[in-house]
Amino acid sequence: MKLTINQSSEYKDVEIIIQCGIIDERLDKLISLIRLYSFSIIGKRGQRTYNIPLEDIYYFESLEDRTFIYIKDDVLETDLKLYELENQLVDTRFLRISKSSILNLEKLSSVRALLNGKYEAQLTNQEKVIISRHYVTAFKEKFGV
Repeated sequence: MKLTINQSSEYKDVEIIIQCGIIDERLDKLISLIRLYSFSIIGKRGQRTYNIPLEDIYYFESLEDRTFIYIKDDVLETDLKLYELENQLVDTRFLRISKSSILNLEKLSSVRALLNGKYEAQLTNQEKVIISRHYVTAFKEKFGV
């Protein structure tokens, strides 16, 4: 792989161009990380609003018609519905893991199979989330298990 960086004050925006013969698994992961870096989500806590980069988000969870954003040491709320987030994050390393959760695979530390066909995912902040049976196949494909 060859990496070329052209830096100049005349450039207003960052532009990334990938030239390749084929997109293999490693390149696909790199593209996903670039997409992840270029997005952010608006989160709220109390009267304050925050711009949260996607790479800081561990997972999203929907409870009682509210959607929450879980970051390393905090939980915020977003106005977006889970299906809206899923549509926006389709080409990233985020994956639906249950009817009520979307996980950032970049924050995944380990997984283990449970007896009932579900998986338990341990995140890099030591939190654990459950991957429901219905989503295990898609998880295995995207995570490479």
